[in-house]
Amino acid sequence: MKRLFPAFVVGVIFAGFVSVLTVVFFLGPEQFVHQGALVWKKKGAEEISRLLKVPLLLYHNIDGQGKYSLDYRAIRAHFSLLQEKNVAIIPLCDFTSRLTNPLPYKEKVAVLTFDDGYPAMYHTLLPLVSEYRYPVTLFVVIDAIAPKAKRSLTWDQLRTMDASWIRIECHSMTHLDLVRLVKKGDGESKFKLYEEIYLSKRVLELYLKRKVSYFAFPYGSYNLTIIDLCKRAGYERVFSTDYGPNIITRNNYCLRRRTILKNSSMDFLSHLID
Repeated sequence: MKRLFPAFVVGVIFAGFVSVLTVVFFLGPEQFVHQGALVWKKKGAEEISRLLKVPLLLYHNIDGQGKYSLDYRAIRAHFSLLQEKNVAIIPLCDFTSRLTNPLPYKEKVAVLTFDDGYPAMYHTLLPLVSEYRYPVTLFVVIDAIAPKAKRSLTWDQLRTMDASWIRIECHSMTHLDLVRLVKKGDGESKFKLYEEIYLSKRVLELYLKRKVSYFAFPYGSYNLTIIDLCKRAGYERVFSTDYGPNIITRNNYCLRRRTILKNSSMDFLSHLID
């Protein structure tokens, strides 16, 4: 009778064979074997050029109160600096479409966004971006829009901007902290989440008569639950206030924006766009 290998020996040999195949599959044979010897190749750092980076700049108000509002001369100086440095201002949709077809830009680009929806967006920002021919995205809080108002934007003004250089997108219904609503977890909070994320999109679409694709988190506050709710609501991308560059070779759903404050220096802006 022929002598057979013990079952546990066969099992060990088989397990080792599977392990080798797994390593070769994930690393590739050229990284595993070199001149008959086992070798390991450390992955190098990813090289990212400025033509693959897209800074998304976030502003709020013009000639208003508080640290988030810049005066008119400052915002005009920022636009002039972008022009002097030959930074092309592209529409937000141009950037997001590049994420699914990640080719480098041929020049330095940046995206301009504003949040909330102050009256200055119509009276001050619209003439300015029309002069510079800079496309801008404005994320509006729905409850801040009134049919007829003197201290807030109206739907007619919103539609006028949307037909020109300022694309309108969603910034929730009432600007509540969505993470706090998730943590509460009661029935009322869940309904508020529905209003802030889903219903706000539908109202904006009703008045603009087009699809709304983007959502900016109030206070930049979010978690995985909120991201999932935004996906279910039909948003193509969402926007935080996290620091760091947006790399077009990384097809992220949640994208970063850098807040520009009243006391942000020209050197700070120059650093962001260089």
